Amino acid sequence: MNGSGFDDVVERRGTDSLKWDGMEGRFGPVPVDALPMWVADMDFLSPPEVIDAIRKRADHGVFGYVQSSQETFRIVSEWLLQVHRWTVDPSWIVPCTGVMPAIGVAIRAFSDPGDGVVIQPPVYPPFFRIVKENDRVVVENPLVNENGYYRMDMDGLRSTLEDPANRILLLCSPHNPVGRVWGKEELAQVGHICLETGTLLISDEIHADLVFDPDRHTPSASITPELAGKTITCISPSKTFNIPGLQTAYSVISDPGLREGFQASLRATTIGSHNVFGLAASDAAYRYGARWRKAMLGYLRENRDRAVAFFMKEMPWVAVRPPEGTYLLWLDMSASGLAPENVTERLIQKGKVVLDPGTGSGPRAAVGRG
Repeated sequence: MNGSGFDDVVERRGTDSLKWDGMEGRFGPVPVDALPMWVADMDFLSPPEVIDAIRKRADHGVFGYVQSSQETFRIVSEWLLQVHRWTVDPSWIVPCTGVMPAIGVAIRAFSDPGDGVVIQPPVYPPFFRIVKENDRVVVENPLVNENGYYRMDMDGLRSTLEDPANRILLLCSPHNPVGRVWGKEELAQVGHICLETGTLLISDEIHADLVFDPDRHTPSASITPELAGKTITCISPSKTFNIPGLQTAYSVISDPGLREGFQASLRATTIGSHNVFGLAASDAAYRYGARWRKAMLGYLRENRDRAVAFFMKEMPWVAVRPPEGTYLLWLDMSASGLAPENVTERLIQKGKVVLDPGTGSGPRAAVGRG
């Protein structure tokens, strides 16, 4: 693995890293040797091809406005076919600066203030914020926890979406933070409910490339053409290739009317253009990154298995299951008897590990994420 660079220690302090330089702003004083594990970016170097592409672009010396070319959209569609067996016409792809900005644009385009947006906690904390800050109503359909294994409450979902005030389902697939990779049958049920109730499906698939064998990611919009026509799929190379700071993402929208509505809302916000380095990095990642991704997944799997084995042996009171996807580990520390903030403080001061307390993922989530 040394040859792939995954064992290299890269000093990120003093680089304006949110993960490293933002710890004290978020948690207060922390030990100088504390390890930040509260932000979902990796400390791996990006693939050499990505770094080379950025260097080459920097050497050009002119950094004017850029546009995403048809070649870029072709590269993205080829990646989706190669990795996820999803045939996407390049004309369906719309560039954006990030997955969360794309979700915000879609919410504003296809709902009105006061409408409900359904989420399934415990879930990525910004889901709550982006709904509320757009003057929509957060409607929860909590996941069902069966001894640490989470599934969707399909009956609850149907009941929730049958309310005409609830216009949108915001799906996290693969799921952050519980690590589920939703199966094709599960997604087909979700799609059937959305079609029956006339609900727009916004599918956040930013972790799609981070799935461990034997599980496979199924793009929601690949289930049926009918569901594709009611789905906005949000993807990005940022998590896979560790380039979130370059703010590059794409929305895949097959229905022309839905796509035009999304693009109109995007134009109103003026956040549709990539930056010059993000575009170069994205093209290189999707064109040349398959071998690096395969090696990275193998390395992550070893880390995942080692971490789970540690908890089972050394801290058996911590409930944990190996995630099927993502590089997050969802830890249930409720058996400690401590409040989540006290668990977090003890981990920081005694364990010198900075974890997110997990409470932002939903009011019922008295657990932790690392």
